[in-house]
Amino acid sequence: MRTVQFLFCVGVGAAVGWLVGHVFGPNPGTAYDNTYQSRLDKALKEGIEAANGKTRELWREFDNKRRPA
Repeated sequence: MRTVQFLFCVGVGAAVGWLVGHVFGPNPGTAYDNTYQSRLDKALKEGIEAANGKTRELWREFDNKRRPA
């Protein structure tokens, strides 16, 4: 029974390690130079750029509605 539990835990640990490496690791064929970005870094950058664009759009809309016609 202990051997089965041990092998199960080893398998779960390997699966979790693979998943973390896949999510946070580099894309295949990535060169490690000054322009390196992981998938997480790229997703965060794109999210920030989208949020900034939406913020600018909402401020423009607010200013246009605030100005007297």
